[in-house]
Amino acid sequence: MVLWVGCAVSAVAGGAARLLIDQRPDDTVTIWLSQANQLLFLIAYSFSLYLWLKIAADHPAGSIMRMAWLLMAWSSAISIVRHGFEGTAFLAGWTETVPTTLLSLRQIPIVLSLVFLAAGLIAMWSSFAAIGLGLRFRRTDWLWFALILAFVPVIFSARENLLDSHSSYAVIRHLQAASPVLLAVPALIAVVLHRIRQEMGGGQLATSLRLMVAFLVLRLVALSFLGSPFHEHFPAIGALSQACGWAAPWLFPLAAVQRWKVTVSASALAARYETNPAREIAGLSQILMTEHAAEPLK
Repeated sequence: MVLWVGCAVSAVAGGAARLLIDQRPDDTVTIWLSQANQLLFLIAYSFSLYLWLKIAADHPAGSIMRMAWLLMAWSSAISIVRHGFEGTAFLAGWTETVPTTLLSLRQIPIVLSLVFLAAGLIAMWSSFAAIGLGLRFRRTDWLWFALILAFVPVIFSARENLLDSHSSYAVIRHLQAASPVLLAVPALIAVVLHRIRQEMGGGQLATSLRLMVAFLVLRLVALSFLGSPFHEHFPAIGALSQACGWAAPWLFPLAAVQRWKVTVSASALAARYETNPAREIAGLSQILMTEHAAEPLK
C-alpha cells in the first residue's frame, strides 16, 4: 500500500509540475516542485534495492536466478546514485552553471542502470531456457512488441531536444541517443518472460513481470514526450506523460514486492508441510484431481 501511495503522489506531483512549468516556469514553487522527483525516485529505488537483495538471498550462491536478482539490485543502486547526483546538482546550482558538462554526466548511471536491468532479465530468461520451457507468442505479445519498438524511432527523431543533447562530451550525446534502445531491449525481454510465465500458469511472478513491462513502457512514453514539442500545444497531454514518467519508478519496487510474495508463499507452504505433511499432500492431490476432472470441459 505504501508503494502505491508513493506512486500516486509521484504521478500527481509530476503532472502538476509539468503544468506549472508551462504556465509559470520561473516561480520558486515551480522550480522546487520540478525537482521533487529526485527525492521521490530515491525513495522508490531504495525500496527496490532492499527487496531485490532479499530475493537474491533466497537463492543459493552461484545460481543463475541469484545473479538475476543481484543484477536488478545493482540497477536499483545505480539509479540511487543517479538521482542522488541530480538532486545534489540542483541544490548546488549546477543545473544553471554547468548543464552541458558536469551535469550531463548523469547519462553514465542512466545507461549503466538499464544495462544491469537488461542483464538481469536475460539471466532470468537463461534460467527458464535451461529447464526447457517452451515459448508460444500470442497476438497480444506481438502488439506489445510493436508498441515498444514504435517508440524507438519517435524518440530518436527528437533526440536533439532531450536533456543532454547539447553536452560538451560527444560520448554523453551518444549515450543519450541510445536511451530508447536501452529502454526498449529490457521491455521486450520482460514481455517474453511474461509469456513464458503465463505458459507456466501465471501467478505472482507473472504479475511482477507485468509491472516490469509497465515500468519500462511508461519510461518510454515519458521520454518520447520529453523530446517532443507536443506538450507545448497540448498541456494536459504533456502533464499526463510526465505523470506517467514520475509514477514509473515506483512500479520497479512494486514488481519486487510481487516477486517477494512468491518467496513468502513458498516459505508458508514449507512450514505447513513440516507441521502436517499428510494434509498438504492430500490437499495437493485434491487440486490435481479437480483440474483433471475439469480438463474435458475446457
